[in-house]
Amino acid sequence: MSDNINDKTSPIQMRIFMKMMRDGKPQEVNENTEDSNKELSMRDMLKITRGRKLNEDVDGTGHEEEEGGTPTNKKTVYDQQREEQKFRDYFKDLNADIKFDELKIYDDMIFWGGTIDGIIQFTYSVTSDEDTSNIGFDYLPNFSVDNPDNNEIIDRITSYYDNFYKYWRNNILA
Repeated sequence: MSDNINDKTSPIQMRIFMKMMRDGKPQEVNENTEDSNKELSMRDMLKITRGRKLNEDVDGTGHEEEEGGTPTNKKTVYDQQREEQKFRDYFKDLNADIKFDELKIYDDMIFWGGTIDGIIQFTYSVTSDEDTSNIGFDYLPNFSVDNPDNNEIIDRITSYYDNFYKYWRNNILA
């Protein structure tokens, strides 16, 4: 049998591999494959997806790094959209103008934020250490303490942080 699995001139080799797969007999194991017989939960699959190394360098701390030395953002295509939609749903009755920052997902930290109505900036930070997880506010020049709408926005941002924290803490950092 040929050593090259991708040998297209060998249909017999493909039949042998298919038979091995159907019969459940031991197959040749590639060093990079994982046990595919294990039942994986959605959490496990997300961790595997985010943990894949695709030509990135890994520094001494275990963080994947891009060429510039910064850790690689491991968000999936849908993470940003899902968070933005959940946040907008939380504010749908206030008719607020929300501009979001990029969601950043690393091995030991999730970071996200945005600006509401051009007057309140917020940041959410979730880490493996509960003491360093927090929410931050920055009030822009047009912010007024006397406006009750601003207080409502701040209260909702603060209460949504609980949902954000629980989701990312349980699904990524757990």
